Amino acid sequence: MKNKFRNLILTATLCCLGGFSSINAQSIAAGFHHSVYRCVGGTAQSVGSNVSGELGIGTTVQHTTPVTVLGLTNVVAVASGYSHALYLKADGTVWAVGANSSGQLGDGTTTGRKTPVQVVGLTGIITIAAGYNHSLFLKNDGTVWAVGDNNSGHLGDGTTADRNVPGQVLGLTNVTAMSTGMFHSLFLKNDGTVWAVGGNYYGQIGNQPLFGSSSAVPVVGLSGITAVAAGGTHSLFLKNNGTVWGLGNNQYGQLGNVSVGSYVYNPFQIAGITGITAISGGYLHSLFLKNNGTVWTSGMNTYGQIGDGTTVDRSVPAAISGLSGVVAIAAGVNFSLFLKSDATVRGVGYNSFGELGDGTTTQRLTPVQVTGLCSINLADEENALENAVTVYPNPCSGQLFVAFSDTSGLADYTNTVAELFNLQGQLLRSMLLQTPETTIQMNDLTTGIYFVHIKSAKGLIVQKVVKK
Repeated sequence: MKNKFRNLILTATLCCLGGFSSINAQSIAAGFHHSVYRCVGGTAQSVGSNVSGELGIGTTVQHTTPVTVLGLTNVVAVASGYSHALYLKADGTVWAVGANSSGQLGDGTTTGRKTPVQVVGLTGIITIAAGYNHSLFLKNDGTVWAVGDNNSGHLGDGTTADRNVPGQVLGLTNVTAMSTGMFHSLFLKNDGTVWAVGGNYYGQIGNQPLFGSSSAVPVVGLSGITAVAAGGTHSLFLKNNGTVWGLGNNQYGQLGNVSVGSYVYNPFQIAGITGITAISGGYLHSLFLKNNGTVWTSGMNTYGQIGDGTTVDRSVPAAISGLSGVVAIAAGVNFSLFLKSDATVRGVGYNSFGELGDGTTTQRLTPVQVTGLCSINLADEENALENAVTVYPNPCSGQLFVAFSDTSGLADYTNTVAELFNLQGQLLRSMLLQTPETTIQMNDLTTGIYFVHIKSAKGLIVQKVVKK
């Protein structure tokens, strides 16, 4: 039988850089004391603290090795907050589980849930983000919707009132990516500008009033941005030249060796790191993924979360020794996760609740492997869609073709959609597959790596393609 897992790529909002052939995780998310993973077959697993039912297994029992979230299939992205988790399905709906005291699950109540419930009133969602006690949802029309705690105005609806049903972030269109901190939210627009909303006590949304803003405001001094990452009280921005810029709290050097111990209100370049392809902000530490698959870190290291074998804080970013082949990063509150190209996951830092998933509650100063993650029987079909659709040629030049291998079954795949994304996760093309063969024009695109998402009720596949 063919290797059903070739060309399957990370589909979450963290980053997506390369293909792998394995049976483990496709995407990762790090929360306060728990971790969430999307498995190749579209199921989800979680590990760590479960005091609010955030593991989604119907109980509040803590686990130190990954367990399967109940009742979920066709999951394409995961997000992890303080004590809640979000799951985006292939049909554009969102499901949520865990703490709900501020309405962050978006089900119209403030009742906590131990198994996932559907976020009400949302369709066409393509990206999700979970903050401290709030949640963000990006629609395919470029608008953003928000729910949950709003004490600092970080839902962007012009108020400071909590919401238990999603409301639109006002004044924002053409958004392509977003990220949530403790009390602020960041939004990347398709023109490379960044907008922010929420608390500004540490300068995390830029040169704005100290009390922050309850409506989205531009972050002055930034352009050409391709990714955003909100830490607890700091913000990171990746530029199209591979450099990283920062704002906000730099108490522990999480923004690098400039003004350590102070708050920064104007964006500045973090020195010493180039060739960066992904960024992630923890509570008081930062992760930077380079184009060679290494991970660089800085900031607070009380629990070993920057992975250098010590508990000494670091203000100058440095590579984690012995860690290579990384394709995605996720910074939790006091721990870090790394997805490797072989689809295995490594974790480091705080582990008192088992959030590193290595079967222990032992703090780790260097990365250890998550055990028993997403293991499935290779004889099982991953999904029916994979065997029905072919994407060719690869590499391509002017045109890319998406074809059904068995046209007699075409009617079974009504509403199958092909979407083309760039490395920054920006949607470039979207089309309904209504004929046996559909053409995706590539002439106007630059040379490089792109991703084709093909999804329907039958499942989801993601294929890396190279434009010559």
